[in-house]
Amino acid sequence: MKVHAKCHNYAGCLLAYRGDEIEIADGTPMVCPECGKPVAPVKGAGGAIGKSLPLVIAVIVIGAVAFFGVPIITKWLQNKEAGDPAKAEVVPANSGTTAVSTTAPSGTQTTPPPTAEPAGNAKAVQNIDLDLAKEENKQVKQEVLQRIDLMPNISETNKDKLYNSVERARSMGKVLVVPFSSGKNTLGPAETQALKSELESPEIMKLRDDPTAVFVILGYADTKGDPKKNLGISQARADAVLEAMRDKAGISNVMHSVAMGGSTILDSKDLEKNRIAEVWAVLP
Repeated sequence: MKVHAKCHNYAGCLLAYRGDEIEIADGTPMVCPECGKPVAPVKGAGGAIGKSLPLVIAVIVIGAVAFFGVPIITKWLQNKEAGDPAKAEVVPANSGTTAVSTTAPSGTQTTPPPTAEPAGNAKAVQNIDLDLAKEENKQVKQEVLQRIDLMPNISETNKDKLYNSVERARSMGKVLVVPFSSGKNTLGPAETQALKSELESPEIMKLRDDPTAVFVILGYADTKGDPKKNLGISQARADAVLEAMRDKAGISNVMHSVAMGGSTILDSKDLEKNRIAEVWAVLP
């Protein structure tokens, strides 16, 4: 009768490393014929199972990789090629769902901010009032005079001309308002056309026909964010209106753009009302 046994000298025996069973004749020493180390008997059918167990495990591992790994790798490559910065959480193909959910990095916003609504078109002031005794006109005049010296992109000569025009004005008043959306400082074709139409109103045409009339465009921003950035936005808004008046509406009067920066002068509660440019007429 033969005894089935196994060698456990895995470091120095090929039979042990492969998990092979050894047949040893009854009554002979229980040692491995390969390395001479003691062997352990394998009882019953367990020997056959033990012999095939490594192969079974290998087949299971390979099958799992083929079944789960390929979909996961494929999804990962698709996400990588798409350049999605969000962290992809891939659901295995056999989990009952084919969805791929994405989780944004911690602290980031996954929902895009709402798009700002159009602010509207330019609107001429009804019943233009150029009386400098009016409180609003007087206040804006002082605001403009204070900001002329802070204008970075105008020569000292032009600063003096603008300062003198405003300081010595016998009449000054608002004639037109151009609203802007938050952060916006340009005019589109439709907005430009609306501005051009408003500048052709009878009251404004009288001012345009006066060669001594000077138009001062005041750019405003709300008080949110960095003050220096708001100053730049307000200047860009004033410049955009000036350019449209000159290039699209054909106004030949002397014009100046002045950045008023972030302000609540127009409305301290509804900040949107401060995102504008105003056109003021100054008569010497």
